[in-house]
Amino acid sequence: LLICCDEGLEVEKMEAAKLGNTNKRFWNNVWLALAMASWVTFFGLPVYSEYCHWAIFGRKTLCGANKMGFKANIGTKQHPILVNFNSTLVQENYPYEWCGFLPVSYCDAWPGVVQTMIFTVYQSTGSTVKLAWQGLAGTFCAIFNIYVLTILLPKGPKGESEPRYREWMLWLDLTIVLVLFLATKADTNTMMYGMSCTVCLMLHFMNPNIGGTTIGTYESPIPYVHWDGETTVTMLTTIAGCVLAIIATVFPRPLLNIRNVHSDAEEIIKGIDQIFTEAIHYWAGSSSGPKRYAVYAKMKLLNTAVRRVKQNLADSYWETFDQCNYGKIRKLYGLLYHAIERNSDEVYLLKASTNNLNFDGEGSIHAEIVKQVREPLYRLKTSAINTMKQCGKACKDGDISQEERASILMWRKELQMAQQDLSSKFQHVTETSSQLCSEAIAAESLFVFSISKWAQESADFALEMFSFEETYAAVHSEYGFINFWKIAFDQLMSTFDPRVAFSKGQMHYVFVNLMPVLLTFAISMNVSGSVFERYGSTMPSLLTLLVSKEHGIAFITNAQRLTGVVFGHTLPLLVMSGISMMDCDSTLRFVCHMASIFTFFFMFTFMYYASDQWSSVGCLIAAYGVFPLFVRCDPDATVDYGSHYKDIAQVIIAIMLKICFSNVFSRAEPRDDAVHLLKQLNESAKKAFAAFFEGKIQGEDGLQGLREAMYNKFSELETLCPKTDPSLAIVPGARTPFKTALLEAALGHYRLILSDLDQLSSAMTGHGLKQNPGASAAEKEAAIQLQIETAKQEEALFSIMQSQKAWTTVKADLTETIDVTFSLLEVVLNHCSEEPLKADQAEKLARLSKVNKLDGLTDFYAQVSEQLTKELDHRAHSDFFHASGEVRLITQLRRTRLTVVMNALSLALKHSSSISAACFDHIIYE
Repeated sequence: LLICCDEGLEVEKMEAAKLGNTNKRFWNNVWLALAMASWVTFFGLPVYSEYCHWAIFGRKTLCGANKMGFKANIGTKQHPILVNFNSTLVQENYPYEWCGFLPVSYCDAWPGVVQTMIFTVYQSTGSTVKLAWQGLAGTFCAIFNIYVLTILLPKGPKGESEPRYREWMLWLDLTIVLVLFLATKADTNTMMYGMSCTVCLMLHFMNPNIGGTTIGTYESPIPYVHWDGETTVTMLTTIAGCVLAIIATVFPRPLLNIRNVHSDAEEIIKGIDQIFTEAIHYWAGSSSGPKRYAVYAKMKLLNTAVRRVKQNLADSYWETFDQCNYGKIRKLYGLLYHAIERNSDEVYLLKASTNNLNFDGEGSIHAEIVKQVREPLYRLKTSAINTMKQCGKACKDGDISQEERASILMWRKELQMAQQDLSSKFQHVTETSSQLCSEAIAAESLFVFSISKWAQESADFALEMFSFEETYAAVHSEYGFINFWKIAFDQLMSTFDPRVAFSKGQMHYVFVNLMPVLLTFAISMNVSGSVFERYGSTMPSLLTLLVSKEHGIAFITNAQRLTGVVFGHTLPLLVMSGISMMDCDSTLRFVCHMASIFTFFFMFTFMYYASDQWSSVGCLIAAYGVFPLFVRCDPDATVDYGSHYKDIAQVIIAIMLKICFSNVFSRAEPRDDAVHLLKQLNESAKKAFAAFFEGKIQGEDGLQGLREAMYNKFSELETLCPKTDPSLAIVPGARTPFKTALLEAALGHYRLILSDLDQLSSAMTGHGLKQNPGASAAEKEAAIQLQIETAKQEEALFSIMQSQKAWTTVKADLTETIDVTFSLLEVVLNHCSEEPLKADQAEKLARLSKVNKLDGLTDFYAQVSEQLTKELDHRAHSDFFHASGEVRLITQLRRTRLTVVMNALSLALKHSSSISAACFDHIIYE
């Protein structure tokens, strides 16, 4: 199977560029599932193989639970007395017995190692190491808490021998520890391991029949710690499970993220090249067609791919810890991906421009512009891609040599020459056609503007790469371990941030998840009989693994978890019921048992790694199936099905309690949260447009800051939207079903409005040239003067718009339309009865004329063109206008930027109006 899988991988590699890494991820998941199944099957041999069990643990029926090594029996067979084996006893022919390498406490915990492996391994070495660290941290915190209690109460609750024992003190300690895990920003895996370990050990510590969790036979150098004590066994088996989990992702086939960062970068750059090439090809065509939708699909796929490879790059930290030269390699690729992310705005600008192109045929203004600037556009695109490719090559080894620096500057110079050529050609064609600023060239101007801006951002990235060595050395220590401790300290401070821990939302989250755990803990402490076992940890430990911030669809999530846990208990019982019919010394039984373990864990770990919807179910089936499958054959014992079904009953009770708490104490339903978020989103959008109309672009209260706030609310609402689906409700309430389809449609238009705001931001700020690090003094002075001139032009841009008579009309129309449309959407989504909806906003919207056409747009273009024509005629007699370096880039031209601004405002009104059209489909009139 492993060989076949490897061959499949080779086939996939040849088709990776076509398949978007889908096959690569599939075969990686298959390989990892096969590796996990193999390691689990091999590691479980000491449990289900009689010979391996004897070799590791010896014959405990004769040796007792805690004896190890070779022992001689100086007593009788009926009354054995075992002593250490030596040469004297050999001469006296005393019978000996092998008692194994480990005490029986490790045999009982052996399946727990496999369970830790399952919870730790996930898709790659980096993510596995991260989960391993989190699990170890959580387990250590729980054990340290028990260790402190052991020092204070060495014998636990054993009657009068420990007069300081007070049960309420342990309840207080348990509550404080669980609250700390829940309230802080601890990673989910740390929280789950720590809480689960805490409740299990605390139940055993409070059990008077045990008398402490550190008690054992073999003492260690650490006071109150025994090698075979429960806390020590728990810590060591967790370490063993984490180590084996990491090994499973490295051997036999490494799944290292750090090895793929360069190929990932090449694929991303190739995707960008294809998108811009096909976009230019479509733009330069003679008619519209469906080809643009293929380009849009690639744009969407590119964004998904960038997020995925960025996550892979982040996980690669856990493979290298930025030691040796890997810190620089990761930093360089981080800069590359950040530069690519900055290009996402331009990708959406391309989409907006191609959606609104007007192909009027031969002789049209579109055809004339294409004829003049098509070749410069292709040249600029090629220069920008080659610049990015060269930067990508320089990232590979973490060292940017002088040759690489020279090559980067060479390609950047070529890019700048292409920029100047494009700018000159575009200026010429718009001047000769008397279309300096008009609606007729709005889409063309936006298209050329977006490509020019993307190329200039590539040039800026090239400068970052050129000066990387100096900037990196200034902020990073040459000793990697110092940087490691800096990162660790920053993460520690972030984890225990009191502003987060004591916020209202976090306290509600703590209460909803803490109370079911404490309630089931109390049941385990005090109830015995029926399906309950006193001091049993099944219910509280399960709930610690099901901690979640989800609400509204908690029933669906918990139902999936219940499915996973129940199947994890029952499916292995069905398998073992067939295997138990064979004799213990049968080779066929051993082979069937081994094959069953391999098949079971391959199926459900693959489900865990590959499925989006059922991943958690696969994980829980595999994890909870460990203990029923890892059993020894005992011919004198019978399978205790009753205990298993009691466990299942406790699981159901625990999850039902959690469902009740989640629903009873939920602050609101998802539909209510969605409407609340929508109001915040609308407020952010209104403020962003208001800031633009006031000329505020920079800062948190400017267009850019408010656009970022709007995007954050948009992301939250986009995540929440699927949870508002009325089909997810357990029982429909009195309110009418929520209009999820309307919200989904509106979110699509909000994303376009965000793109419109990006257009406004890009047009208003332009894009000046960054200073070349190797420039001469004269060139630096010229660059400074250019930056000053660019800043003045940006300040003058708003003044030009504000001075036009039609500006007031444009502002009023867009502001009113946005206000009415957004309010209408809120009212329609908030309407939850069967009574006809009477919305004032709908009546206002109906009274608005030409709702898809921005009032004053045509007049504004005419007025601006007239002003720009006069200024151009005036400057024709000025030597400064034709001086060297005076030709502006497309992103610096006022005429282009003004056209992009008005195009963005026009599209914003169009996209807002589309929201209102969707609303009318859900309005019922009398």
